[in-house]
Formats: sequence, structure tokens, C-alpha cells
Amino acid sequence: MPAAVLTPLDASLTQLVVLGVIAFFIGIVAGMIGIALGIIRLPIMLAMFPNPLVSAGTNLGVSVLGGITAAWPHYRGRRVVARVVIVLGLPAVAGSFAGARYADIVPAWVLLAVISSILSVAAVLTLAQVWRFAHPPLRPVRHRPRDEPYDPTGVSNLKPRRVLIDGSLGLGIGLIGGAVGMVLGAFRLPVLVNVLRMEPRLAAGTNNAIGVFAGTFGFAGHAMNNNFDLEVLLVMGVAGMVGSFIGATQTGRVDSNRLRLLIAVVMVVVTPLVMYRAWAVFPD
Repeated sequence: MPAAVLTPLDASLTQLVVLGVIAFFIGIVAGMIGIALGIIRLPIMLAMFPNPLVSAGTNLGVSVLGGITAAWPHYRGRRVVARVVIVLGLPAVAGSFAGARYADIVPAWVLLAVISSILSVAAVLTLAQVWRFAHPPLRPVRHRPRDEPYDPTGVSNLKPRRVLIDGSLGLGIGLIGGAVGMVLGAFRLPVLVNVLRMEPRLAAGTNNAIGVFAGTFGFAGHAMNNNFDLEVLLVMGVAGMVGSFIGATQTGRVDSNRLRLLIAVVMVVVTPLVMYRAWAVFPD
């Protein structure tokens, strides 16, 4: 059965300029911390345009373009851990495509309510880690068994059980993100930093790479249903690419704990936006 052709967003020149500027500045932060931040762009697009599916597909396309631009500085700076990308990326790709392809099955407010809840928990956990690093305990910390050295890549924590858990988590995140039009790197980043214990710079680059793959297949799912606006995608995409490249070049120059704090602040800021979005689309 052929997909229905949806009406484009029909953005005015003023709207395109505003969206381009917003995408540029969001891109700077996104490139720096390895999160696409479509979770910030999407509520802004939805405030301007009434079509949530076209906005979702377009937003995923913008996330992919920005992520691709940021990928080179992260790769050149050796901030991408290939094994972690494979473990979390493959399930996320499958989930993102399926979620985008069948986005109309689950009400958007249900998905966004779940997203806001998980974001709230992730923000609290990351802020707690920032506090621990800024205020180390007075008593010496016990060494890990056999005095294992700290592995900044997180690969040593990819035990068989952990692979299953993290792969399932990646699949779930992909399903939700693909359906609502977001890469949801803000979900994966706390897992990389708090669970796999990755060094924040490596977590940023690795998360960006996973987001590119998941976002590409998610956008493909929406594109199969014609759920994107080419004009808005090009304007926001180009502006976001420039910002993401600038941000990605600054990742290695930021103090690790300050980067954690920036990650937490971003999640604290975007959580109310997602809650508002859930409330706005809640059925009467």
C-alpha cells in the first residue's frame, strides 16, 4: 500500500531564518557533547508547524546532517570507540527504523511522557556524578578487584550480560526515538558515562557516531512515508552542520567534569520542554 503524501510545512522566509539560527547554536552544543539535541529542536518546530509527523521526520534528518559533520572531528580526535558503537548502535538502528516506519501506532503523548521521566532520572544521576567528582570523599576509595586499571573506553565493562542489557536498551531507545523524531542521544550518554564508565570525551564522540547511524535509519523510515520537508531540512541541516563542526572541535578542550555538568544542564533544560510537548498533544 503506497504511503500517503503529506503536506509540507510551508515555512515562511522569517521562519526559515529563525530555524536556521536556532539550528546553528544548538549544533554548537550538540557537537561539543555528542548529543543531537533534536529534543530541543522538535518542540520549537512543533510550536511553528501543526504537522507532528513531518516535523519529526525533518528533525531526524537535521540530526543526521549535524552528526555527520561532528563525526570527523570526533574520529580524528580518537573519541569514537568502535566496539561500543557496534554493541549499542546495531540495536538502535533496528529500533529507530521500526519506530519511524510505524510511528502512528503509539500516541505521541505516551512516548514523550516516558521520555521526560527517563530524562529526569538521567539528569539526577549525572548531576550526582558531577558532585562526586567535585567533592571526592575524605576516606580513600576502595580499589576495584585485583586493582584493575580504569578503562576510559568502557570496553572492559561490556560483559555478556551487559551487552544483552545495553543492546536491549539501545533497541528501546531507537524505537522511541524513531517514532517521535529524535535520536535521543541524551538517553545513551548517561549509560555510556555512568554505566560503562566511559571518559566523557570518548562518550561524546561514541554517542555521536551511534546517533548518526540510528538517525539515518530513522529518517529513512519517515522518508518512506514522506514525513519530511526538504526546504526546512536543508536550511536547518546546513546551519546545524556548521554549528556541530565548531562544537565538535572544542570537545577535547573542555574539562571532563565541566563536560558532565554541561550534559546534566542540557538534560535539566530539555526535560520541561518534553513534558510540555506531552501535555500539548494529550488528547482532550
